[in-house]
Amino acid sequence: MNSLRIFLISTLLFFPLNSHAKNGKGELKLSKEIMEYLMMYMYGAGSKKFSADKKTKNDPSLMAVSKDGNSAYYFYCPAEYRAYGCIDSNTTYKAKKLCEKYSNGIPCYTFAKKRLIVWKNGGKKVKISRSDLKDPYLVAKKIQNAGFYDGDLSSLPGINLETGQIDDKNKKINNTNTDITVDNSNSNSNNFIKEIKQLNELYKQGVLTEEEFTKAKNKILKNN
Repeated sequence: MNSLRIFLISTLLFFPLNSHAKNGKGELKLSKEIMEYLMMYMYGAGSKKFSADKKTKNDPSLMAVSKDGNSAYYFYCPAEYRAYGCIDSNTTYKAKKLCEKYSNGIPCYTFAKKRLIVWKNGGKKVKISRSDLKDPYLVAKKIQNAGFYDGDLSSLPGINLETGQIDDKNKKINNTNTDITVDNSNSNSNNFIKEIKQLNELYKQGVLTEEEFTKAKNKILKNN
């Protein structure tokens, strides 16, 4: 299995822009592994200093993905370097080359810059806002709706909002439990109300179809 490599930018280097580092174009389907790492990228995962509650948290900088969707490499910006921008002019080229190092020769191109997906697949560009990060399911659903992932979102592991890391022990990303870090001290009644409200918001935002909304609501009602 091709693996993704995460690189921590610890110094600021400035090189001439390499013209061969281009944004990706054409149909792209991400493997489950790369979809998981894309979620980590969106949350700036990589440093133990990450905290969803801090204003100065890690930011995603740039991610390159292979054309077959099975390999990727990303840079993120540690919180302590955020004020400096944390990206040099040659980052796109370095990400491409490092991605191709693990892609078995499959070409890699820029997939995302910060939280904006720049890979052109015929649809609208997808931007993940900071407010979206409160709900990992919404983040995953936006990526899926853009045509980059055909897998079952409920099979993806959850995201620990305190670290940005994959959390596959307790939670799964699904459309009935959108808050991956639900406080277990809450009562079942409070969780039920919260889930219904979150589900309704996703439906209003157009993230869920009417059929998906009804199916998810019925599942919540059945489990409570």
